[in-house]
Amino acid sequence: MTHQEGIVQVLAAILSQPHEVVQAFSRGNPFDKLLRSYDEFNAQGQPLYRHRRGNSHYRMSRAAFESGLCASQLYGEHRVPLNIIKRRLLETSGDPEQIRAILRANEVVLITPDEQRRLDASVANGGLALRQRLPENGSDRLTFAGIEIAPSTLPRRL
Repeated sequence: MTHQEGIVQVLAAILSQPHEVVQAFSRGNPFDKLLRSYDEFNAQGQPLYRHRRGNSHYRMSRAAFESGLCASQLYGEHRVPLNIIKRRLLETSGDPEQIRAILRANEVVLITPDEQRRLDASVANGGLALRQRLPENGSDRLTFAGIEIAPSTLPRRL
């Protein structure tokens, strides 16, 4: 079983619990850690995020790729904020296929610290204020911000 499949199975087990149990669990940090873990490790459970191994697994923005910075100096940004992924998961019946689809649709892309600040900063501070929300047009945050994926990293995927 891959690391990612293990996460899917654990989420399915949690989401199949009575509503009050799921709600109690979803309020805590363990749920967030579980969601982050899906992309932070490769199939064999080896760390990727903030690790040199991440350079060969994650897609990178054009700016991140051209910067020559290693994964530990870049910022791993989810295309969809985790609070939205969490909400989508809580709206499922706990079906593993639904969980897989939601998690696969939300990849992590390595971006530069400047790109990350632009995404997260308030509009008043020159940013897009997309830290915990999606753009009104329904696209993912990176596409909306015009953050282009480096072509040579497009084949990378967990």
